[in-house]
Amino acid sequence: MKTMKCSGALMCLFLLLTPFVNAQQLKLGTAPNVIEKSALLDLNSDKQGLLLPRVSDYTVAPLSTAPDGMLIYSVTDKLLYIRKNGIWRKLIDETNGITSVNGQTGPVVNLTTNNISESVNLYYTDTRARAAFSAGTGINLSGAGVISALNTSALWNASQLQGRNISTNAPANNDVLSWDNATSTWLPKAVASGSGSVTSVGLALPSIFTVSGSPVTSTGTLTGALASQTLRTVFAAPVAANGVPSFRALDPLDIPSGSTNYIQNISSGTQTASFAVSGNGNVGGTFSLPSLTTGSVLFTGASGLVSQNNTNFFWDNTNNRLGLGTNSPNNTLEVGGTVAASGLSGLRLTGMGAATLQSPLPNVLAVNATGDVIVTSNPAANNWLLTGNTGNASTAFLGNTDDKAMVIKSNNLSYLEFARRQTLGLVQSYTDYTDPDEKVTYVRSALQFEVPATVSFYKPKMWTTSDGNFRMKGPSAGTDYFEFGATGTSNNGGFEFIIGDDGDEPIVFKSYNYTGPTFTEIMRLQNNNVGIGLAGATPVKRLHIDANSDAIRIVNLASSGTGNPLVINSSGDIKQTTALDGVTVGATTRASGAFTTLAGASTSITISSNTNNDLAIGNYSFIRLTSSTGNYTVTGIAAGVDGQMITIYNTTSNMTIANQNASSTAANRIISTTGANIVTTGIGTVTMIYSAADARWIITSTTL
Repeated sequence: MKTMKCSGALMCLFLLLTPFVNAQQLKLGTAPNVIEKSALLDLNSDKQGLLLPRVSDYTVAPLSTAPDGMLIYSVTDKLLYIRKNGIWRKLIDETNGITSVNGQTGPVVNLTTNNISESVNLYYTDTRARAAFSAGTGINLSGAGVISALNTSALWNASQLQGRNISTNAPANNDVLSWDNATSTWLPKAVASGSGSVTSVGLALPSIFTVSGSPVTSTGTLTGALASQTLRTVFAAPVAANGVPSFRALDPLDIPSGSTNYIQNISSGTQTASFAVSGNGNVGGTFSLPSLTTGSVLFTGASGLVSQNNTNFFWDNTNNRLGLGTNSPNNTLEVGGTVAASGLSGLRLTGMGAATLQSPLPNVLAVNATGDVIVTSNPAANNWLLTGNTGNASTAFLGNTDDKAMVIKSNNLSYLEFARRQTLGLVQSYTDYTDPDEKVTYVRSALQFEVPATVSFYKPKMWTTSDGNFRMKGPSAGTDYFEFGATGTSNNGGFEFIIGDDGDEPIVFKSYNYTGPTFTEIMRLQNNNVGIGLAGATPVKRLHIDANSDAIRIVNLASSGTGNPLVINSSGDIKQTTALDGVTVGATTRASGAFTTLAGASTSITISSNTNNDLAIGNYSFIRLTSSTGNYTVTGIAAGVDGQMITIYNTTSNMTIANQNASSTAANRIISTTGANIVTTGIGTVTMIYSAADARWIITSTTL
């Protein structure tokens, strides 16, 4: 038979069945039994405080990348700092005033203090500010700081013109300034006058004019007028040559080649302008009217004038859109409304009969009593109909577009609500209930699901009891049922699973592997028994485990205790026994766990070298060392196994156990808890255990 020695029962295994673990809190100080449930850490004392970490440089790692919300105390400036938006920000000591700014100092004053005493630094007053300004010529500055012009005095009194002096003599009526070279001065003088007589004045003009009244010998008027010319002639120089102009017939060469400033009307030859107007008034080519606005649509205005009205008639050539009543159309044709509040579109249709819609449309045009066309919603397209909707767009939905809850009611009672958590009033200070913008479906009734007609009873249902416990139940295999959920009252809650009807229905836990795909049973609860790894078989004992030819591990047992040992029979049943009579323990079994020494598990080794790397001890747990060369050193022990415990007994000379010595293989090295070598003075013992996680021997005790 195999045996196991333990200090407690196997109740730890049943913790696997507990799906929820209560949150923990820490209370320090007075009244430790009074817990504030909303606090993770609660400090309570009237004589002691919280000592924050004292830091001299918060710019070094890891403080330079600390998360927001961390608090430290700076010993440099003796102030608190908080981490905010990735920056350490100082919490200002408000008990001291600011007495120095930019090297300038002054007394501490309150915000409401008036007329602060002046010291080495000046303070601001209106009087001091006004005293800093002075009025120039022609400007007046009053004591109240008002600036005005002196309009009672000459603002400019020039004594020179072009650098030359102007006389100070008062001018007479109609005098003008005249330069007097003799005095080098501008003098006011009257305009000089003269007298004489004319005996005859005549007028001669080119032949295109007629002259009358010429000559004048005493008094009279000389008159020149254009002479009558031949029909359809122009006043121009000779054709294709320079010369004296005269009236002649118009020649095609009179219009410059390539000019865009003239209108041509030709019946033969080459038309070189960008457009032409034919004899019957047709315009060909490109015709520009630079004075009109881009996008203008021309029409004939009053008296046949070509006109534009961009506010009410506009063409957007960039986007190919026409605007009526708007100069910024947003569609191929946009008609601007006349009065926004009235809903009038600005479009009026008359002489039309009634029409029937062929399919639901989002909006329809309607004609009011005056014939104005208005836009209104089409109920068949925008409403959810009692008879059902068809042809809805993929963007259609049932709900609200503002921050209001969507509520579904029956008998005027709310059954289902959709909104943000804050809109529904469901924000709480508990974990997972604090996000005000979380999208929430708020069910205010029990939920029951449809099942096939073969299910006679136990219809699937989710609900909340009057004690606030959330539960779910439903059918299993037609006539059986399952149920799970919260239980308890008055802060004494729990969670339970129920399966039954006949009493032998199992609760099964499985894992799924998609590569098979395969389902593997992990644990089964049936007939008041628990089965682990049974592959679908019914457990026959309270705890029935198929270890699959592997060990069963129990960790974190008590280090010592009393009681009866457990034994395993040939069927794998574990039972309690009161004696170990007839039980054989192998001589090579390594000491581990509750065993300290085993019969036949000791050996003696003679040390023949001063330095012993990777000392081989076999499967023994007690090793007796004797030196034949004097003092010696052990740097490592070979072939350690996780949990293996050994005791080395030195009988002669001095033994040194080296700490982390590189002369030994890494996995065979020894760690001293002091970080230094362990040295025995003559007889002594060193006990150590091997840790696979550290790949090292760990010294646990010494007798030096």
